[in-house]
Amino acid sequence: MADIVIIGGSIMGSSIAYHLAVAGKAGDVCVIEPDPTYEFAAAPRSSGGVRLMHGLAENIEMSVYGQEFYRDFANLVDVDGEPGRFDFLEYGYLHLLAGADDVGVAEQNCALQNSHGASNQMIDRDELKRRFPSMRTDDIDAALHGPQDGFVDPYAAVIGFRRKARSLGVEFVQDRAVGFETDATKVQRVVLDSGKKIEGEVFVNVAGAWGPEISASIGLKFPVEPLSRSTFYVETREELETMPLTKDPSHVSFRQEGAGYTVGLTEVNVPGGFDWEVKHHLFDEIMWPAVAHRVPKFEALKVMRSWSGHYAYNRLDGNTIIGNWTGGLENYYFATGFSGAGLQKGPAIGRAMKELLLDGGYQTIDLSRMSYQRVLDNAPLQELGFSA
Repeated sequence: MADIVIIGGSIMGSSIAYHLAVAGKAGDVCVIEPDPTYEFAAAPRSSGGVRLMHGLAENIEMSVYGQEFYRDFANLVDVDGEPGRFDFLEYGYLHLLAGADDVGVAEQNCALQNSHGASNQMIDRDELKRRFPSMRTDDIDAALHGPQDGFVDPYAAVIGFRRKARSLGVEFVQDRAVGFETDATKVQRVVLDSGKKIEGEVFVNVAGAWGPEISASIGLKFPVEPLSRSTFYVETREELETMPLTKDPSHVSFRQEGAGYTVGLTEVNVPGGFDWEVKHHLFDEIMWPAVAHRVPKFEALKVMRSWSGHYAYNRLDGNTIIGNWTGGLENYYFATGFSGAGLQKGPAIGRAMKELLLDGGYQTIDLSRMSYQRVLDNAPLQELGFSA
């Protein structure tokens, strides 16, 4: 029996547990997570980016909190009395733009971002070439640059939240949620793969791309499904200036990673589903030509390793769905559909869920527009300029 049962212990579940524990509720929280190594979880396989470059106020504000939290992460999640090391690598983000329409949207977004705490800037083709001389710019009209943005170690972030929550008294149960027992108005208990059942007062489903299937077992359907993403780590003998994460108009992105670079592409117009096979043909046919076109010195790169991850992709609008099942089983809460931006929103979602559960509503960032109601209304919350 627990007051609050959290299903999923990766970045969202562990952050929620941490925020509840800091608020004094650690002994009342139970987190169910089948794999404490997080081998297939989305966050540890992500690029680790934390950017303020969004087109919705809520997303910007969540990422502002994410950046603040990760910059002080070693202190905030310290367990043994001496802060560890957790680097925030401030390389920045760069969104390359081609065409008057894309430039116009970026200018509007830049103003919105800066009104919510960013210090982003639009730069023209000449300035882009001056700052990044190795980059081809003749087919680029402008760029949106986020100098505050950067990267963290995503696995260390998950483990840091989990370790701190456990040290404060949160119970983590190694098992898999497979269903629920309910009455007409509430979820009574969660059923585990082992056959055990855990009773609770409140249930929070943050099981990532696995979460919608669990919700469907009690009649709550989400437009969220796993979307595969292949990433390649490459090295080149050519010397380059330090570059931010760069998103090309081709939708291919690349960023510095240790002695080399990671290159990735998210295909959204493909069928969803879990697929752990690395798509080498995408690198050969799309990614390599795109990055070699943008940075000619990448023509001589060599792939050193590759891996496949996934997004819990929201097909409705690519944005977070958070709240409880209002008008249904109202003690059932959820946060899903992060569509590749979960790591950077993890701290803010943890705080927001704490506010919903303990404070009676949002106290810091109002996420009311991100409720399930827009799914029922088929009313997408559009964010122009920043699709996956």
